[in-house]
Amino acid sequence: MDIRTPRARIETWTGRYGLLLIILCVLLLLYPFLGYHKYINWLFSLASLGVVASALRVSYGRGAAYWSTLLLGLAFGLADLLSRQFGMEVAYPVTAGLRVLFLSQVIFVILLDIMRSKSVSMDTVLGASCIFIMIGLTFGSAFILLQWVVPGAFHMPDLSNTAGGDFSRQTIEFQLIYFSLITMTTVGYGDILPVASAARALASFEGLVSQLYLAIIIARLVGLEIASRLQNPKPDE
Repeated sequence: MDIRTPRARIETWTGRYGLLLIILCVLLLLYPFLGYHKYINWLFSLASLGVVASALRVSYGRGAAYWSTLLLGLAFGLADLLSRQFGMEVAYPVTAGLRVLFLSQVIFVILLDIMRSKSVSMDTVLGASCIFIMIGLTFGSAFILLQWVVPGAFHMPDLSNTAGGDFSRQTIEFQLIYFSLITMTTVGYGDILPVASAARALASFEGLVSQLYLAIIIARLVGLEIASRLQNPKPDE
């Protein structure tokens, strides 16, 4: 039974990783509705900036890691605004590429923190959950960039009924993020298929990375918990 006070629970979810996890979940919830209304696009951009702010909070005081996160985050945030809100065509692939670099940097910082941890806490579990979601978003962004560089790299459902222009572009973006999440969870509905060799290689690599991550992180957390219980047994054990 959870005996923590309501204040302690709030502090957990507004801690280093709790807030980041909440914002990442908001991004995932907003993705299917991109292009339907300008206010949703603005909300998505604000959530993206929230990810940048949370990442800076996570890496604060870590020297080079903080400054690299700051520079990549600012570059990604600016490119996202230019492409999503002002429709600059050239900024779309730039945004996808910068998102890959930025999320990879944040994953690295959080993973180092988790691997250096000597005990398992709720914050550690939330951090591991953030990494899992960001792996999906990172590969999804890589798929978006690949589709831009190699048109037709993925076979996707017919998008001819979309409202064209910006809506169509952002619908394709959601399709590839969705494909990434389906691939990493090994569901594989088969509605979206990698056609180009590079797309197949990248999708295979994502499946391998995500499953290795789950195996390694679960083993790490379970090992820390067992070690902690052996060193500090409870009176009734």
